Parts: sequence; structure tokens; C-alpha cells
Amino acid sequence: MAGQTRQTERTSPTSEKGREGASAQAEQQTGQGEQIAPEQAASAVYVYGIVAGDRPCDLSGFEGVGDPPATLRRLRAGRVLAVVSDAPPGLRAKRRDVQAHQNVLDQLGRQGTVLPMRFGVVATDEDSLRDELAAEDEAHLATLGNLARRAEINVKVFCDEDELIRSVAENDPTVRRLRAHIDSVDEQIRLGEAVAAAIEDRERAMEELLLAALGPIAVDHLAGSRVRGAAVNESFLVDNDRAEEFAETADELDAAWGPAVTVRRSGPLPPYSFVTTPDLTSERVSGREA
Repeated sequence: MAGQTRQTERTSPTSEKGREGASAQAEQQTGQGEQIAPEQAASAVYVYGIVAGDRPCDLSGFEGVGDPPATLRRLRAGRVLAVVSDAPPGLRAKRRDVQAHQNVLDQLGRQGTVLPMRFGVVATDEDSLRDELAAEDEAHLATLGNLARRAEINVKVFCDEDELIRSVAENDPTVRRLRAHIDSVDEQIRLGEAVAAAIEDRERAMEELLLAALGPIAVDHLAGSRVRGAAVNESFLVDNDRAEEFAETADELDAAWGPAVTVRRSGPLPPYSFVTTPDLTSERVSGREA
């Protein structure tokens, strides 16, 4: 299980990642693949997160995934322990189960630092998981130390599409020149390409401004996937004692950009984007359902 945090990287806007509010958490957590067959699930172990073995880990009142909810338990290996349950047969990424996964991590997070697993991480059995935890003991402890008293905040920037196109048409010199001489299909195509390029330039500039304002407040940041309607999708790892400053700065940026632009924050969240989630086995949980 790769327990180390990712280093800051500039990923393509089309990379696979994206979240929005409660549904964003679901998208962020959900693994993809085949559902767990009943015969496999007999010994399969569903993994919620990893914590240091010497910190509080009270599971009273916790409810796991599945219907009825699975009972949670601790699986200790060396200096860390995993919070797990039996993997329910045929588990899919339904809203109720994604929310149950999130609730477990939220409750664990209130007791101390947790290395969160994305929804759908399943080990073949307890022995294989225990072996893996022991093998990556140092890496997990290092990650937990890096995540201590920190959380993830996702920021998306949404632009009014009509206003953006109008602004580009009026202010971009290339687009203005091409609009003045549209006499053929080829010129129409060139105009469309020029508009698309100008919009990309605007979005890139907004991303640079966002990072210039929020980057210094955060410990780390990662670009997210292209989200429909969003010009920017970025996740930040933020110290808890700077979360209020971060929120205020994001709100100031939102106000400065005016009514045609919306800066939307989601969080604080468990720092999924800054943890490498293991692919423990070939057994996976199928994609999200309502």
C-alpha cells in the first residue's frame, strides 16, 4: 500500500479527478471496476482508513458500508492499524454506502489523523492486508505525520459561459479580426478554433491567479479533472490553523471576479488527493449509483 503523499504536480485538466459538495466527495472516493462476487466476499476485507496504532480509535456507534451496515473492527499490524469491515457481497457505489464510508472517515478524523482510503478499497483477506500494512509501516507513519492537523479543500471556478464567450468575442484581437471577415467555411472553422483557444487562455489565467492567491496559504496543491462547467478544479492541502484564512482569501477572489464568475469551495475533506490509494487486489467495487 503506497502510503506516501504525492508531491505537488501539475496535471492536465483532463486527468481523472473531481468533486463537488457531498456528491463531489462521492466522486472523489469512488473506485471503478467490477463488483465483488458473493463467493469472493466471504473473506474479503473492506478498508476505510489507516491510523497510528498508539492513537485513540473508538469505533462505538460507527456504521459501515452495506445493508445492513457492516460492523467495523480494527486490524493491527506493527505500529499502525486499519479500520475495516467485512466486504458486503455485491457492493456498489450507492449514495448510502459512499456516505457511510465518508462518515467513518469523518468520525475517525475527529479522534486524530487518518490516512483515508477512497471508496471501494478491498483486500483479499485479513492476512494479506496485515502483511501489506507491516511492509509499508514506515511509509504509512510518515504519511500520517505529514497529514497531521491538515485537511483537503477543493476549489472550483465556474464562469458564465455566455458572458465568457461575449467577452472573448469583444476583447480578443484574433477573434475580433476573424469575426470581421467570415466569408467561407474555413474561416468559420478558424474562428471557432480561435474562440476555443482564447477561452483556454482565459481559464489558464484564472488558474494562475487562483494559485497565486491560495497557493502560499496551502501546504500543497493538485490540479483536478475537467469538471463540466468549471474553468478551474484544484485541490489544496491546508493546515487546520490556516483554513479560515484560506476561506477568506477564496471569498475575496470570488468577489473580485464579479457576478459572472463563481469560486466554489468544498471542504474541509479527508485528504484523498494527497494520499496514494493502494490497489490491494483485483477485487473492486463497481461504479457509482444513485
